[in-house]
Amino acid sequence: MYNDKIRINAGIISRLMNNTAGLTFNELKEKSGLPDKDLYLAIGLLIGEDKVIFSSTHGEERLYLNIYFYF
Repeated sequence: MYNDKIRINAGIISRLMNNTAGLTFNELKEKSGLPDKDLYLAIGLLIGEDKVIFSSTHGEERLYLNIYFYF
């Protein structure tokens, strides 16, 4: 099912973001190798679960793992 693929991709994104100072969309795309659609869906799932947050500084948006989420 496609929902399973989204969850798998979200796990990939989470692991890539672990122990980083945040990543831009382009950095995530390059490191993950996921197409835009799959990357957007995975990020959307993580945002919906409060596992990532956005921050914009100097016109650059970065995604960070939300270290305060609960399992």
